Amino acid sequence: MLLRERFSLTPRFYLIALLFVVTIITGMATGFALFYRLAYILCIATILSFLWNMHSVKSIDVHVDRRTKKVHVGDLLDERITARNNGLIPKPVITIEDLSEIPGYSSRRAVSLPSKGFRSWRTNSPARKRGVYKMGPLRIRSTDALGLFEREIYFGETSEITVYPKILNLRSFNLPANSISGDSSVTKRTQILTPHAASVRDYAFGDSISRVHWNTTAKQGKLMSKEFDMGMSNEIWIFLDLQESVQHGDMDEGTDEWVVSIAASLAQKFSDANIPTGLVAYGDKRHFINASRGQGHFENILETMATAKSEGKTSLFDVIANEEALWTYQNSLIVITPSCSSNWARAIGAISSKRINTTVILLDSQTFGANSDPSETIRDLLQSGIPTHLVQKGDDLESVFPSKLTASHGSHVQNTAADEEDEAA
Repeated sequence: MLLRERFSLTPRFYLIALLFVVTIITGMATGFALFYRLAYILCIATILSFLWNMHSVKSIDVHVDRRTKKVHVGDLLDERITARNNGLIPKPVITIEDLSEIPGYSSRRAVSLPSKGFRSWRTNSPARKRGVYKMGPLRIRSTDALGLFEREIYFGETSEITVYPKILNLRSFNLPANSISGDSSVTKRTQILTPHAASVRDYAFGDSISRVHWNTTAKQGKLMSKEFDMGMSNEIWIFLDLQESVQHGDMDEGTDEWVVSIAASLAQKFSDANIPTGLVAYGDKRHFINASRGQGHFENILETMATAKSEGKTSLFDVIANEEALWTYQNSLIVITPSCSSNWARAIGAISSKRINTTVILLDSQTFGANSDPSETIRDLLQSGIPTHLVQKGDDLESVFPSKLTASHGSHVQNTAADEEDEAA
């Protein structure tokens, strides 16, 4: 289906037009017939080029078969394009492209179509960044032999494709045994505000307005307050750092894609183990998914991660402070970040001191092109006794997930820093 058509003049046309005017003026000034003949040739060539360009995109029909609607980063985007010339005049060179918003994706191809003939080809290109993108329409571009005119026509409709984060089989990643033991269905009441509202009761003096359950209050005709519990025991909360200023690299080689891929892979791992898993990320907005389990819950996490953008302005330190109500001694916390700031590392240390199981997956941003050094952050984490995994660009996480750093790594960092100070002295 033809959507629209666009015609434009190229810079070369204006050059020919200027040459035509100069030739006419020179011929009138000198009286030489040669200049008039040259002007006639330029005029005839321009008219023929225009007619050629006008007919070059006529009688063309193009169809695209987009075979993928949902893919993961690294998967191939598969489509087949078929162009058919329904006219008698051959089409020497036309450029056909399926327009797409997907970063790094291009299906542009120059083809020639014989009289009453067709060309068909298949394009395969890997998806390199998460998101929801539009594909289409098809654009056919043609120009004449002299390059004076350019004509574009657009075929077909747009379609939507979702690119999910890459899912890895992190079989070698394990939390400490005491992080995932016990009955995950047990709940415990608490006086603090948490995401888990358990029941309602009569309003008591001192209850804050935020505890009031207004629907029940309206039905009962008296103030009713919400009661909260601490949620399921042994919940695992995954925290993603999507602050824009700490990200480095581009597309599937960027820290944001690695952070999200690791988070989604862990979510699947815990979902398969039937462990309640929640997720928090501050990116373009606050992304919060309460801890639960099941395939539907995992798919909800996957959809959220596909659209989350690393455009956050909130630092990981502030995120930890804002979500303090989530941690209890029954829960486990996994922080995934490329940030080398010591502030959040000390905050995590304070959380760990409250007997909250905490694990950090730290991306070595230096290997992604940053100038920041994670040594100080690693030292602070190890001094607090927090299990820390250092992930570097190019690591094959499916084969062997980076082992937890030990105190020896901390002493090595300290010795390295001391050596640098001695050299400076």
